[in-house]
Amino acid sequence: MQVDPARLVELAASSENILTAMADDWAEAQADLAAACASLGDAVGTASMTASYDDALAGAGDVVVALTRALGLGVVGLVDAAHDVVKADETVASDITRSASSIHLGGFGPGPWRGGGH
Repeated sequence: MQVDPARLVELAASSENILTAMADDWAEAQADLAAACASLGDAVGTASMTASYDDALAGAGDVVVALTRALGLGVVGLVDAAHDVVKADETVASDITRSASSIHLGGFGPGPWRGGGH
C-alpha cells in the first residue's frame, strides 16, 4: 500500500479547518441559544425551562469539546503518520543507495555472476 505523506498532511490540514469551523459554529450557536434562554425572562413558568436549556447547552458543549479533542488526536495521528512515511522512505532510499554502492564496488564477493559460484 502506498501512502503519500503530502496527502496525509493535506488531510490533516483539512480536518483542522473543519475542527476550527465546528468550534466557531458552536461558539456562535451557544451565544444565540444563551440569548434565547435569557429572553425567556424569569417568570415562574419559564425558570425551569431556562434551567433545562442551560443544562442541555452545557451537555452539548461537553460533546462538542469531546469531539474536537478526539478529532484533534486524529489530526495529530495523520501528521505523525506522514512523518513516519517520510522517515521510512528515507530509510529505504538509504538502504537502496548502500546496496547499489556495495554492488558497484563488488562488495558481495564472488558469486555465480562472476564465475566464482557453484
